[in-house]
Amino acid sequence: MPLTVERDFVYTYRSKEERCTLTAPVTIPLETSIDDLVGRLIKAHCLPCFAVNGLKTSLTAFQAEETGKFYVRNSEEALRKFQENVDDVDDLVDQWAKVFTQELKEYAKPVEISNDQVFSEVYHNLIHSPALETLLNLEHTYAIAVEDVITQRDRDLNHFEIRQSKEMEDAVSLLGTVYTDVQVNQLAQRQFENTQMIESKWASELSNLQETQKREYREWVMKVHEDTQTSHGTPSFVQRVRALTNNMPEPCDDDGVPQPRMEESFTIHLGAQQKTMHNLRLLCVDILDLCRHKPNKVGGMLIPSPQRLQTAMSLYSNNLSALILLVDNRLNSYTGIKREFAKVCEQSTDFHLPNLEQQFQSIEQNVVKGNEWRVLHKVNEDGDRVSLKSTSSEGSREDRSNRMHVGDFYTTRHSNLSDVHVAFHLVTDETLTSPDISSRHPVILGIRNILKMCFRYDIFTLSIPLLLTHEMSEEMTVQWCNRRAELVFKCVKGFMMEMASWGGQSSRTIQFIVPKGCSEKMFTEFSSMLPGIFRVSNPVKG
Repeated sequence: MPLTVERDFVYTYRSKEERCTLTAPVTIPLETSIDDLVGRLIKAHCLPCFAVNGLKTSLTAFQAEETGKFYVRNSEEALRKFQENVDDVDDLVDQWAKVFTQELKEYAKPVEISNDQVFSEVYHNLIHSPALETLLNLEHTYAIAVEDVITQRDRDLNHFEIRQSKEMEDAVSLLGTVYTDVQVNQLAQRQFENTQMIESKWASELSNLQETQKREYREWVMKVHEDTQTSHGTPSFVQRVRALTNNMPEPCDDDGVPQPRMEESFTIHLGAQQKTMHNLRLLCVDILDLCRHKPNKVGGMLIPSPQRLQTAMSLYSNNLSALILLVDNRLNSYTGIKREFAKVCEQSTDFHLPNLEQQFQSIEQNVVKGNEWRVLHKVNEDGDRVSLKSTSSEGSREDRSNRMHVGDFYTTRHSNLSDVHVAFHLVTDETLTSPDISSRHPVILGIRNILKMCFRYDIFTLSIPLLLTHEMSEEMTVQWCNRRAELVFKCVKGFMMEMASWGGQSSRTIQFIVPKGCSEKMFTEFSSMLPGIFRVSNPVKG
């Protein structure tokens, strides 16, 4: 059955004792409005103005009549095909049932609340109740158990690595006398297999522990909620769990007094007509310190840090926190800051969200789909579309893999970090070391897209690496740092004003992270530069 048909529209009118006839093809059903079509016919055929009303009336009647005939013919054709294929009755019934249940609320299935939704509501209520301290201490108890397994794993792997290294050194020193090249290669292969086996064993043990903790924690949260609903005062289950957490072991290491860090805070107003207040902070800190959380010791008792408390209370809210991590184009956690971030994430169990590896598996599927879309919509230098068949097989395989392009980013969600709910992993490359990058650099545009995500999904605090790097290096001169900081400040200001123009009138907090190792003099220059760039002129009051 055709989706559209063309019919000849005939209109006759008189002009100076002459009878004029207009014939034009019209698509049925009409894809535009009657007024637009009348205007185009008048302009194309130079019709007089007195013929406009008659043309519109005649065209309206023609369109209504032909549209009715078109739908009647299609219906008759559908019925004829149905009568010829009686065996398709079940398929037709299934299609109609699907349409009714998906399009009509009266026949739709009732929305079922999932277990995760129930748990999130219960947890949000408890975290704002007297059970707050007990739940956080319970999480800390579990974190100590996980940390103990990680310590044993690292000790075991380190001891095994030392022993293997000694075996390999002895074999190499006796090469040609006791051992042959083949035997040394076999030894290396055997050591690799043994290492993989031990790593798999510890990974399985850690995963089982975290899954057990997650299941027990969810059960305990639901029991505390039930106990709260059926008792007065402090629930008995809360008292039992509190007694357990008060007797939890203390950490063996002593971190000492926390070192002071360089930090400045500013309040600005941005906007063309209606100005919005925003908070800006300049911090000299390791960006992963925003993820690590350590308990405080008050009166001989271990309690979670205030940052962890705030993060837990805002977990199921419209006030989330995020940071930007600069990573390479590989979706894994094997090297660089990705490895350090993964170590921080595994220090404790995530009771609310999938772990990092599970999130990576889900992200990888979307990355492959995105790269396939890029290949299908690739544009060559002349502006023409390049089909998938016209691209080279090697380039197609590379684009459809899990490699990402500079400026791309993927997000991971966490509930077990100190001051962060969301991590934006922004893909970078070695071009960031150049002092001449512009505001059109893919990484800068990636920050713009991240800010857009923050404005769209209620992320009110975002931490951005000011120099677009996480570490200081020798080539980062004072001039290089000042130029890079000025570029980032100006771009972020422009992006924030752009986002505010389409409805983002809520106050935001932007934290500019300066790498550790920055001198106090350079930090002072950044601090004096920031208010100058974000300065907004105030009206003179008479």
